[in-house]
Amino acid sequence: MGKKTKVVIDTNVMVSAFGWRGKPEEVVRLVTKGDVTNYTSFEMLAELREVVSYPKLNFPETLQAEIMETIFFESSLVHVNEPLNVIADDPEDNKVLECAVSADADFIISGDKHLLNLYS
Repeated sequence: MGKKTKVVIDTNVMVSAFGWRGKPEEVVRLVTKGDVTNYTSFEMLAELREVVSYPKLNFPETLQAEIMETIFFESSLVHVNEPLNVIADDPEDNKVLECAVSADADFIISGDKHLLNLYS
């Protein structure tokens, strides 16, 4: 068996996977099936915890707990080696890059325009 693809899934994709299904749900399913390895950091987990509790999402506490448990238990936790300052327009997005660099990830999966603009 070959090397598993290493990914970092951004918070916006995680929230969409549990709230609206579609492609984001398929991505998370690849992680839970063990087809790819997701990496996360303490900083990204803290952001996810904050976002899933936003009143506008109206996620029940049981769903919030399910999201956190799924990501915590199905992801590999990395310690961020060094802070990055690549995205000046939204410095909070740097935590995704920091995690990806620390994990030596193959891909970042995100719908965030600041991260997507790095690709183009």
